[in-house]
Amino acid sequence: MKFDLITFGESMVRITPPGPYPIEQGTAAHLYPAGSEMNVAVAAAHLGLRVSYVTKVANNPLGRLIINKCSEHKVDTTWVRTSQTDRQGLLFFENAQSPRAGTVYYDRENSVFSKVESNDFEWDQIVKQTKVFLISGINPAVSTQAHRVTLDAVRKAKAHNCLVAFDTNYRSKLWDVLTAKEILKEYYPYIDMLFTSGRDARSLFGFHDLHGDKLARKLSQDLAIPTVVLVHSSEQKGSLWRISCVHQGEDYSQEQGGRLVGVERLGAGDAMAGGFITGFLESGPELGVVMGNASMTLKNTYVGDFTWVTREIVDSFIAGDTYTLKR
Repeated sequence: MKFDLITFGESMVRITPPGPYPIEQGTAAHLYPAGSEMNVAVAAAHLGLRVSYVTKVANNPLGRLIINKCSEHKVDTTWVRTSQTDRQGLLFFENAQSPRAGTVYYDRENSVFSKVESNDFEWDQIVKQTKVFLISGINPAVSTQAHRVTLDAVRKAKAHNCLVAFDTNYRSKLWDVLTAKEILKEYYPYIDMLFTSGRDARSLFGFHDLHGDKLARKLSQDLAIPTVVLVHSSEQKGSLWRISCVHQGEDYSQEQGGRLVGVERLGAGDAMAGGFITGFLESGPELGVVMGNASMTLKNTYVGDFTWVTREIVDSFIAGDTYTLKR
């Protein structure tokens, strides 16, 4: 196969004031490409996978910024489509310092991706060229059209025996929980690998009494999904988070302890997914959770949605390298 991973989703241009400034206080801003599925593609490409990204963007400088940045990170863009008339979605982000929460503001209504159509993409030709096809719950939240196109792609991927990976990625600013629950049910029969968080599991699946490893097992059993990867807070003192994974009934986990001084949190979960898929394809879920945790931890030290973590950096982190300066 030509690719290890193909992802499909909406890309936006992110506008962020420097430092912790709120937007209304800002006098300047930085531009970054943004979008969960694109972030996963970039993370996996940095770790050595052969990756392609599928989307539709505006045929203007904003759309070209997205395409150029993907190419810069060695992500194939053969199947990216463009529109001469539709607008590029935008995302504004305030990277606040704790205890003030970071805040996202969307300007993506009637975006180019919200108007995608099935004939924009030759899914049979696309999905047969990859081992893993990844999408997320953001796509159906964007529009009914995006939902239909995404579900069609997932069905085609399953028919071609791709491993279908799905990140719930619930966004409360895009749709309500009840609507999300109903729509996402259409995807579960096709999913082989589910990424979710403790918060999403409570909101979307109603599991309020289960936690951690038990919750991951329950999701796998009830949804009949072979591989479930759950990121959640840990009951272990001094732990930042825990990744609980169930694969074919077996448990795997990774705990991240210590102190984290991050510069930005956006894209960390996407880096985890990219790291997990890389390790999973290479050696299975045990390496997947280790690489996923390392990638997520390290992403917090990079500005922008993309991670710049390489396999060398991940391997060094896993080996316990604690040097603060290398020269």
